Amino acid sequence: MEKKDIKLAEIKKHNPTLHSKVMTGSVKLQDAYNEVMSEIMNVKEMRGHGTKSTKITLEQEFEIICKRYKPKIEDWIELLKKQYPFTYTSFLK
Repeated sequence: MEKKDIKLAEIKKHNPTLHSKVMTGSVKLQDAYNEVMSEIMNVKEMRGHGTKSTKITLEQEFEIICKRYKPKIEDWIELLKKQYPFTYTSFLK
């Protein structure tokens, strides 16, 4: 069975009226499935896979490094020189 078939079976089992709305196309399959699963699990909102983001920004990463290693500015300059050996002189004064 495909995931689509499993989701349709769950929707039909727990909410036949919602299943008929999915079949007519007035409600998307994933939205109906999320609604049914939120009722089953007794939660306010059900989200699908991939909604939790673990991405952090450069600024957040910078804060983590500063808190963890407490580097001096000289250390940062040396690392920038190593990372950008041909362009650092035009930016560092």
